Amino acid sequence: MTAGKNGIISLTDRIAILFDELEMAIKWDRPCILFAVYQSEYIKEEVQSVLRHSLIKQGNDVLKYIVDKTHYDVALDLRDQPGRKQSVFFVSGLRWGGGKGCSNAYHALNMHREYLVEEKIRSIFWLTKKEARLLPRYAPDFWAFRYNVIEFLDYPSKPMGRKTDPPAVDYRQTVERILARLSKNPDDVVLHKKIASLYNKLGFFEDALAHYYRILRIYPKEINIWLDIAEVYKKMDHADNTARILKKVSRLKDMDIAILKKRNNST
Repeated sequence: MTAGKNGIISLTDRIAILFDELEMAIKWDRPCILFAVYQSEYIKEEVQSVLRHSLIKQGNDVLKYIVDKTHYDVALDLRDQPGRKQSVFFVSGLRWGGGKGCSNAYHALNMHREYLVEEKIRSIFWLTKKEARLLPRYAPDFWAFRYNVIEFLDYPSKPMGRKTDPPAVDYRQTVERILARLSKNPDDVVLHKKIASLYNKLGFFEDALAHYYRILRIYPKEINIWLDIAEVYKKMDHADNTARILKKVSRLKDMDIAILKKRNNST
């Protein structure tokens, strides 16, 4: 069952749906597999904080499981977690699972999904919009195991670091206006940079990266854009990608210095 779309059910009520599902699973000693689809990392953190407080208050442990290319077999790892029977797991980062098309985590869930049921694991899988699209494709059998899907596609009330912004600002409208202009001018670098910057501040990191990379298709050696991408990966706590991008920036800078020296020597 899919419950709740933005504007129909309040954020508080959607959080309550997740908590009620978990509370019933704990009460009746049964497994629970929930999917929470989000766009903003800041909204995700807010929802997790509320849930964590409520669950701990009821005497439960809350453990985070962050997927990476080394730790991608979620079901197997949760099965072997000590104290799993008293815990609720927040799982995130399926896109970082490694393998061809970064699909290892999805395939592993499809293969080992039964462990989550047999061990009565109670979990919330936090999915970006892209992960929510890929999960039923790469792990259709696991997708069928879901108990509920709740959407948290809300916009933060203000971008991070912009404390002076009035609460009444509607960033959704701003985004829609920029996207409408981009639909008519898809190669407008200024618009791509503007919306990528706003997405970055709103915590829509996946969307921000898409527009930064679109700029690089036009200006592949734009160092400032590469640095913006590195900043986003750093906010996402993805050290490997951050290091990879900074290494790329270093090479580009070396190329620029070499070209400058060559020009100076020829004059």
